[in-house]
Amino acid sequence: MRQLILINLLFLLLASCSRHDRREAIFIDDIRQPKEQLEKLDSSEIFSYNKYLPGKAPQFYYSGKDTTVIVVKTKKVETTLQKERYALLKHFLHSVDNGANILIVVDGILCQPGAQKELRTLPSNSLSYVDTMEFHAAQQLYGPLARPTTLIINTYSPKYNRTP
Repeated sequence: MRQLILINLLFLLLASCSRHDRREAIFIDDIRQPKEQLEKLDSSEIFSYNKYLPGKAPQFYYSGKDTTVIVVKTKKVETTLQKERYALLKHFLHSVDNGANILIVVDGILCQPGAQKELRTLPSNSLSYVDTMEFHAAQQLYGPLARPTTLIINTYSPKYNRTP
């Protein structure tokens, strides 16, 4: 009987230890990497570091219910992306100047035509996201204000605080 209890305790101990050995998925610049690659990175090279609890990672990075996801963006890659975002923004602003019918949304706020000149003064390293939105999605969000082309711009530090 004692042996049976001892064996049960041993199995319970092993089971409790295995629960804490959660797997980790590490993504550096959107590419899955081994943990050694993260350890090799110098802290001065890291632009952002996000750790998602098991089952909480964004869909692109999702690796299962029992996996902790770590997403790292390096300064080198992020700087390149910021320059590309800035070039895209300049292209769309040039199109607006030439009469294109484009709705511009900055940090979730509709940009008035007069305020579009301010967008040209944004430094390239302040843009976290610049992309277009499908017309159908824009109609659902912005109703009659929607245009065939909607430009979405997000900055790292929003100028306006949204209030409910």
